[in-house]
Amino acid sequence: MLKHVPVDEPLRGELLNVERLEERARALATGLAASGRSRFGRIVLLRRLSENLAALRHVYQTIAGDVHRGESAEPGAEWLLDNFHLVEAEGAGIRHDLPPAFYRKLPHAPGKERRPRLYVMAEELVAASDARLDASRLSSFFLAYQAVTPLPLGELWASPSMLRLALIENLRRLAGRILEASEQRALADRLVAARESGEDRADPPVLPAILHPAFVAEVLKRLGEYDPKLTPIGVALDARLEALGTNPEEVARSEHQRQATDQVSTGNTITSLRFCATLDWTRWVESVSHIDMVLRNDPAGVYSLMDFRSRDRYRGAVEELAIPTGEGQVVVAQRAVDLARGAGATVSFDVNHR
Repeated sequence: MLKHVPVDEPLRGELLNVERLEERARALATGLAASGRSRFGRIVLLRRLSENLAALRHVYQTIAGDVHRGESAEPGAEWLLDNFHLVEAEGAGIRHDLPPAFYRKLPHAPGKERRPRLYVMAEELVAASDARLDASRLSSFFLAYQAVTPLPLGELWASPSMLRLALIENLRRLAGRILEASEQRALADRLVAARESGEDRADPPVLPAILHPAFVAEVLKRLGEYDPKLTPIGVALDARLEALGTNPEEVARSEHQRQATDQVSTGNTITSLRFCATLDWTRWVESVSHIDMVLRNDPAGVYSLMDFRSRDRYRGAVEELAIPTGEGQVVVAQRAVDLARGAGATVSFDVNHR
């Protein structure tokens, strides 16, 4: 048996341009009707966050130890080694920014997992972008989604945390593949070392029941050393892979392609975590909020001239008066603007009449 795919695949789908990304967002909004609040979702997501951070810490420590001993690491591992401090800081930031009272207000998506709707959106965006986020793609995705279903303010403010959760999930999956491949290369090295030392004289050599591509690629590299003691390993490997309809060179190429692809995805994920840490989220939320867009149409033009704190008080009043949906908040905001416009017309009429 030849093992190709690990259990947890990265969040990686078809890479979409902006136009198709917007189509995906509109389709998602159509099928992703919210079904109540995430009363129990916080436990699931934060438990998963803890698991992901622990797994990433283990991979980091393992790979760092390998490098310290002079062993080589695949290119994707270098991103994790150089940026693990950022990962831990973002994990701590998520816990700080998602207090229970705030989290429980987030609508969850339909289904047994009871994940917040916004987290499902975040995973979709990460998968459709190969984890490469920027302000333009982020805004395009959220605006397209809201063309079908406006999001309430609470969900928009939770966007940074949900995006970071999805990115850390993706990084954990990529790191798992890096660690698995490292372990398989070590297994291949032990097999070769035992043969070279004469400790292993089995004929034919005993190969693992499951041949991982990283194992095959490492054995093939070691066979290039042209030690005649290793010839039986090459013969046995050729025979096993031929029975599976392939050969060592083809499997090694697939492993090298996997490393190159995962390196890009790991780099994208780390870069996007840094993007999440530096983006001015207050400006971004205001730029994509339908409630904010409506309030900026006030007839006197005062709302746009206010400072952030004052605008936020107005938005808070909308949240208090509206039912807890994006549509409900838009209706209240529009009603406020309509009343202001009507009051302005009355004042103008009274002044002219006098």
